[in-house]
Amino acid sequence: MSSSWVVTVIYVGGMLIVMSTFSYIWRRRKAASAPIVPWFPDNTALDTYISLLQADPPATELQLKSALLRRAMTDVERAMKLREDRPALHSLIQKGAVGDELWNSFLQAEQVLQNDIMEVTREADTFKKDWGQTIFHTANEMVQHEKHKKISDQIKELKDKEERDFKKRGEREKIEEAENEKREKAKLEKERKKAEEELLKMEESEKKKGKDVKGKNKKK
Repeated sequence: MSSSWVVTVIYVGGMLIVMSTFSYIWRRRKAASAPIVPWFPDNTALDTYISLLQADPPATELQLKSALLRRAMTDVERAMKLREDRPALHSLIQKGAVGDELWNSFLQAEQVLQNDIMEVTREADTFKKDWGQTIFHTANEMVQHEKHKKISDQIKELKDKEERDFKKRGEREKIEEAENEKREKAKLEKERKKAEEELLKMEESEKKKGKDVKGKNKKK
């Protein structure tokens, strides 16, 4: 009886291992066959630089240098994004919350970025000796400057919005105050007219009473 139980446990355990292995292999094959969705959108900075290289009439050296620097800035921004995304993505994969295809997309983005960084470095050296060693330092400074400028612009926009809202509130309050004053005047005018009407009625009533008294006196 004990031997039969052991055999059963071994059999079930073996089946679970086989099924787990089969599932793992199937998911890996499915991920490998599935089309990899790019991690980033098209690199417009790269497209612009290539277009300038092929331009007719040829682009100036300044235009090419500027386009290459912008391309380096895009690489810096993407490197920063990948560095930020890696820990969260790794955690999700460990939990089984996302599939291998997403990880493959991430790895492909890293490889493409690495290749582009090497190419930008080579291109920079064709314009100026050793520029390839400093172009990404310059690009990083420009990226940081643009970030600070963006934050500064956002703060200014919020400040301007607050000032506009404050001005609108002030104008709205003035309008409401004028309307309240107008309603109050209308109310007072209405009460004044009502008081005048009641006073006239009282006077007419008094006059009528006086006439009645005179008429009774005459009869006497």
